[in-house]
Amino acid sequence: MSMLSSVGFSALALIVVGWLVISFTAPSPRRTILEWLSSCALYVALLSLFVNLVLRAQQDVHNFAAVALGFLVALFGTGLLIALVQLVRSFGGPRKAEASATH
Repeated sequence: MSMLSSVGFSALALIVVGWLVISFTAPSPRRTILEWLSSCALYVALLSLFVNLVLRAQQDVHNFAAVALGFLVALFGTGLLIALVQLVRSFGGPRKAEASATH
């Protein structure tokens, strides 16, 4: 098992655990942190999947597939950065107009 698949499966496990904890927890600042952490894990799982597919497409010399999947890597990478910023912001406590990952 490669490092990339280990990261992907670990992120999937974190998503499942986060989903269960968030489902049975009342809204609170701690839950908001868990929501954003689970969102980040989702992006990491998707990134590891698509990076793996890009690497396979490059090995098989499928340039169009590599470019198309590379676009998805960029898209989910940007989503991960946004979710990480929101995670860091959630450590500061609630705001007037609160953004939540589960709207």
